[in-house]
Amino acid sequence: MYLIFNEGAMGQVSIQSESYCVTSHERKGNYAIPFALLCSLFFLWAVANNLNDILLPQFQQAFTLTNFQAGLIQSSFYFGYFLIPIPAGILMKKMSYKAGIITGLLLYAIGAALFWPAAEGMSYSLFLIGLFIIAAGLGCLETAANPFVTVLGPEESGHFRINLAQTFNSFGAIVAVVFGQGLILSHVPHQSDDVLKSMTSEQLGAYNHSLVLAVQSPYMIIVAVVLVVALLIALTRFPSIQSDAHDDNKEAGSVMASISRLLRIRHWRWAVLAQFCYVGAQTACWSYLIRYAIEELPGTTPGFAANYLTATMVCFFIGRFSGTWLIRRYAPFKVLAIYAFISMLLCIISAVLGGHLGLIALTLCSMFMSIQYPTIFSLGIKGLGQDTKYGSSIIVMTIVGGGIVTPIMGFVSDAAGNIPAAEVIPALCFAIIFIFAKFRSNVMPRVTA
Repeated sequence: MYLIFNEGAMGQVSIQSESYCVTSHERKGNYAIPFALLCSLFFLWAVANNLNDILLPQFQQAFTLTNFQAGLIQSSFYFGYFLIPIPAGILMKKMSYKAGIITGLLLYAIGAALFWPAAEGMSYSLFLIGLFIIAAGLGCLETAANPFVTVLGPEESGHFRINLAQTFNSFGAIVAVVFGQGLILSHVPHQSDDVLKSMTSEQLGAYNHSLVLAVQSPYMIIVAVVLVVALLIALTRFPSIQSDAHDDNKEAGSVMASISRLLRIRHWRWAVLAQFCYVGAQTACWSYLIRYAIEELPGTTPGFAANYLTATMVCFFIGRFSGTWLIRRYAPFKVLAIYAFISMLLCIISAVLGGHLGLIALTLCSMFMSIQYPTIFSLGIKGLGQDTKYGSSIIVMTIVGGGIVTPIMGFVSDAAGNIPAAEVIPALCFAIIFIFAKFRSNVMPRVTA
């Protein structure tokens, strides 16, 4: 089974599947309802991904967390994504893709449901466990949904369907921020340090608890929606998926043999590093954007600061379309190099200038992040031949960078005493991506033993 996974809110990459196809008879059927349900999955996992950027400032004040501790929110989430693809693939190979989708939705609902007792008991650890389970569920969904959107209808329109489905992902990212801003950040106003210092211990405890309780209703709404979608998918007839793989594993050899060959391929090694840096930089920038606004613009509330997060999602959305247009006309590695260099400069500007100009630079940075994930991916798997399957899977697993770079950035900001100084971390990440695109993305002749 060969699956290239979608990378969530980051800038979508179609999953290709050499293991499945719909029979020609079933392709003639009308699958408008199954397609609509699959599109809803793209929307749902974008909501979960981007609500983390709302949870971070909310929990940071409620639990009095350092920036490093708050970064563990993304660590819990992305490690769930990192660990689940292989088990999810095994599940769907033994049962069906529909079983994988329903399992993913149930895990999503269970993780979100844990937010209720976590809020009641003021347990940050239970919140992290809930986020890990949500991410595991999303990993199942993303492993299953993309290939079946692609084959759910005539083969010639598969590219259109996958791109149409991915627009729901971008829309879900924007909705998540607006949803979280209205129901979480603005539900209980965040108080200044002076006000908090004037409270008694009982008043402070009650206030912090009210901040945490604000997440209950939104996540219970999510639980209800997810369970309804799971029920509809369970009751809806989907096409049968047949394997079209012809036991090409013999040709590719063992996993270890493939990895051994891959490690000798320079552009693939650099793609793995570049993708790790990209996911880490993007997640870190978005995770601390609200904190950046609060620190650098005195009097700014988290609710108002979330407008900048909404703006950065819109910039990302616009950048995806404009970047796709450029890549069709110019060499992808050149566009990637320019975009990575501009992203690096904008992060440096945000680190050096701070204030409103630094915040604007950080917001605009998302426009140039937009095409980086899929472009790094396509450049990384070029020329891998029989090792494409394992090489692409390992590149996808670098999504764990979001769970490692984010707390590192939080640690640096704690040490420096401010968020802007820590923007040098994503700047370094974009510098590595620039080096990959400019000097290490060309396919070198493969050396055979």
